[in-house]
Amino acid sequence: MGTEQSFRTAAAGYSDANRRLVVRNNAKGAPVYTPDGNKRGRIECVMVDEATGEIAYAIVNFGSADSIGFETDHHRVPWSLLAYNPRFGGYELRIANSRASPRT
Repeated sequence: MGTEQSFRTAAAGYSDANRRLVVRNNAKGAPVYTPDGNKRGRIECVMVDEATGEIAYAIVNFGSADSIGFETDHHRVPWSLLAYNPRFGGYELRIANSRASPRT
């Protein structure tokens, strides 16, 4: 089973605060930038509340491939911290300290 498939399997039935979340790939591959325009990562998928359709968070890859090709720096980022910025052609991560990756 590939890395992406095992990630999908683990995330597909995830429950969070009494709601069932499902994986959506609508924003897959979209770049994520700091407010000053530095690229920090990319969106792997978004987790959506199955009942309401509300996006709970995005899984963002802030890392690069390790020596055997696995990308290892994935983090949950609340959707409220991401905003599409047409200037960058991707999502702007709205955090106070843009040098640090969020650890959620």
